[in-house]
Amino acid sequence: MKTRTWARALALSAAAPLHAHAHHAMDNALPGNLFEGLVSGLAHPVIGLDHFLFVIAIGVACYYFGRKAGSVAAFLAGTIGGTVIHLYKATLAYPDAWVAASLLLLGILILRGSALLKSNAAAVFFGISGIVHGYAYGEAIVGAEPTPLVAYLAGFTLVQLAIVLAAFTAARYIHRIKPAFQTASAVGGALSVAGIAFLALSFI
Repeated sequence: MKTRTWARALALSAAAPLHAHAHHAMDNALPGNLFEGLVSGLAHPVIGLDHFLFVIAIGVACYYFGRKAGSVAAFLAGTIGGTVIHLYKATLAYPDAWVAASLLLLGILILRGSALLKSNAAAVFFGISGIVHGYAYGEAIVGAEPTPLVAYLAGFTLVQLAIVLAAFTAARYIHRIKPAFQTASAVGGALSVAGIAFLALSFI
């Protein structure tokens, strides 16, 4: 019962008005200096709830399924790569839908305890997902000068790493104090529902 309640609460928050379309920390203005680039980068994965949930889920998946360093490194590298791809004017149709799809797929994989998350393929999955998320991050920095751009990349990389570590630590703590509490299943179920909600929102 507790698992279902927690999963339902997370899913409902994901469907709230704070969703994937609210991705700018500078009132939609392009960062113009190092400080603005850093602040925008630090904020981007947090104010975009779809990104935030996905990064939390990486930490949970790393605790329960292993492949820690490889999965995290692949995702972080993928986000930088995805942003660079966007900067070079490459076009990805429906980027918000792809982000939502990655959230939904990760939720299903965690919920089912998929062997993929325990294998070397996990790094490939997180790397591709990182490219999708990074492409979306790139929208806020296209046209910026090199200094704020580099600060932006550093900002969202650092904050994502911090979120992953915090989620990993929280999952380990919850598992130790309540071993019977199915944290992975709760997170997987919540992510699946949230992914469906964001997918619907992406086409509105």
